[in-house]
Formats: sequence, C-alpha cells, structure tokens
Amino acid sequence: MFFRVCIFLGCVLLAGRGEARGDDWPRWRGSQGNAVSAETELPVRWDRKTNIAWSVNVPGEGASSPIVWGDRVFLTSAREAGGVRVLHCLDRDSGETLWTREIKDDFPEITLPLTGHAAATPATDGERVVAFFGNAGAACWDFDGKELWRRDLGDFESELGLASSPIIDEGRVILVCDHDGDRIKTFDSFLIALDAKTGRTVWKTERPGLYRSWSTPIVVPGREGQRELIVNAQDELRGYDARTGREQWKVGGMTGWVTPSPVFGDGLIFAASGRDGPTLAVRPGGAGDVTETRVVWRERRGAPYVCSPLLYDGLLYVHNEAGILSCFEAATGKTVYRERLAGKFSASAAAGDGKLYVSNEGGDTFVVRAGRKFEILAKNPLEEEILASPAISGGRLFLRTRTRLFCIR
Repeated sequence: MFFRVCIFLGCVLLAGRGEARGDDWPRWRGSQGNAVSAETELPVRWDRKTNIAWSVNVPGEGASSPIVWGDRVFLTSAREAGGVRVLHCLDRDSGETLWTREIKDDFPEITLPLTGHAAATPATDGERVVAFFGNAGAACWDFDGKELWRRDLGDFESELGLASSPIIDEGRVILVCDHDGDRIKTFDSFLIALDAKTGRTVWKTERPGLYRSWSTPIVVPGREGQRELIVNAQDELRGYDARTGREQWKVGGMTGWVTPSPVFGDGLIFAASGRDGPTLAVRPGGAGDVTETRVVWRERRGAPYVCSPLLYDGLLYVHNEAGILSCFEAATGKTVYRERLAGKFSASAAAGDGKLYVSNEGGDTFVVRAGRKFEILAKNPLEEEILASPAISGGRLFLRTRTRLFCIR
C-alpha cells in the first residue's frame, strides 16, 4: 500500500511540471493561443474590494500578460526606460514573489508608451520559462530561477516597439522578429526557432523587405502530419513548416499594420488586421499563393488594430479599439450581432464558462454572455489602466493593470 501511495504522489508531482493541465495558461492567450479556458465557475463580478483573492504591485512598466503553470505565475516588466528587464515569479495562491531575475540593456529599442519595453508575454513548458526582451535578447530560466541560456538576437528598430511573444512547440522556442530593418538598413525581419533546452538555433527564416508584425504566431495541424506555423503580418498571412521554417503558403489582403494574433478552430484559421481592415477565415494546408483558393470567407471592414479575435463554441468574436464587438458565425462569416462596449480597448479578450472577458483601457472589464444574443452580465471596475490580456487558471482570473496584478475569484 505504501509503495502505491508513493507512486501516486510521484505521478502528481510530475504532472505539475512536465505536462500542461487543463487549468494551466502557459503562453500568450493560453495553451492553444486561443484565449479559451475549459474551466467552470469563473468569476462574474468584482471591484478593487470585492472578490479579489490578492493583488500585488508590479515594479516597473509592462503591457505583457501573466502566464500560469501549476502554483507559479510569471510576468515581465521593465525599469529605467528599458535599461532593466525583469521576469517575476509569483505564488499563484498568495501572490507572494518567489523570485525575480533581471537583464540589463545599454541600448533599449525605440518604443511607444502603449507598447513599452515589456510587451511580450513569456512562455513556459512546465520545466523552463522563456522571455523575449527585444534588444536585451531572449533568455530562459528554470522554475527555481536558474538561468539556463541567453541569446542576443540583434538590435531591433520599430517606431512602435516590439510586442510579439514567444511560443514553445515540440521543444522549440519560436519567435517572430519583425521590425523596420529594411528601412533603416540594419538586418531583415526573420523568424527563428531555438532549442528550448540550450538556446541554440534550430532554424532561421529571413523575411526580406518590410514585414511589420506585432502579433504572436500559432501552430496548427497541416498536411500529412505537418505542423504549420501561422504568422499574421504586413500585407499577408503566411504559413510555415514549424519544424523547418520553410514557407508553405501565403494569403494576401492584410493591412500594413498587423497586431492581432490569429486563432484556429473548427478547421479554420481566423486572422484580422486594421485599422478597419479585413477579417479572414482560411483553410490551412495550402501551397503557394492561396488567396483565391483557400479563403473561406472575408469580412472586409471593421477589424481591430490591436485586439486579437476570439473563437468560442462556433462563434468568432472580434472587438476593435472603439469598443465595437462583432460576432460572426465561424463557418460562414455571417454577422450575428454588432454591439458597442464603452471605452477604448487595447487588451484582447479571453473566454470560459460561457462568458467573454473584455477589458478597456479605463480599467473596466465587461463580462459578456457567450452566444448569439448580446448580453452584458457585469461591468467590473479596477480603476486603473488595463492594456494586458487576462489569464485564466484554477478558477481564477489574473488581470494586470498599469501597476498591479490582480487575482480574481
């Protein structure tokens, strides 16, 4: 009996680190990059004094979102105008800081206050956590805060700063390193895959010319067992072989400024670009220019400039910076409704338990019932600017404001 108990406890401990559980949120917009949680009994109402499990001050500035694995919460920030970049590790249940790690940077990239020097959300595979800090490079730590590797990826120049977050797929850390390199004659934009254990380059794909993207990629199933890396960027949505970096296909029609990340579900890739640009539904698995052959539907106007779309239970939700929330049938593109939420929006939405969570810059989070009928369940004020998107884990919502991280339950 004692032996069986030991085996059981050992399996529990291993599950807490090596394999994502249903309530982990290991990267920008969750485990699948779609910002949808399978959890139930998620919070509906809160304010600064009600239904707050804990809140903690986050030193420095940052628009990155928190990630969660097991009992750990990871978050980035920057101080001294980007001269110091920081990774914070917090206890999920109490908010206590377990450790912080800093990287100094003598030549921070140009940015805007909306973006800042800590806009990229970290990523974890349950054993290590990776952060991308622009000119300060990419770095990797284990869960005890020991640095495992660090890579200098170049000096980036972008008039809006850098915001694309790393993802981890099949042991590879994948980064979209787009910037204005062609204009300033430094180096071209590129995609790169690094070995998650060592930081060594697995592959690197140059993107010559001007490829502006602040979006985070996703990986979807492709032809014959392939894994397609989907990158939403200037003028085109592109699919690459995630294992080799080789370009597979492209779809034209995006705008010149692309921040929204794509999402995948129901056999389709959904991508948006603005200001007031198109929203596309594309079948993966193509070859070459597939603009005329694999675009299932296209909504030509109304897409967001910053906020990423959300696919939930067969419906695609898209909200723009002016607060217009549009709901489409995912399979057909038919408009279900178009309604207005109050305020200005930069944060992308998350969903779970039949609810959408949509935060405006004024600090209000609207809880909207998911489904074909528009209904606001609650408007929850935190009285402080929100630029970061929420994370959902352990029945709780993690919301970052300008100065604090809130755990809501």
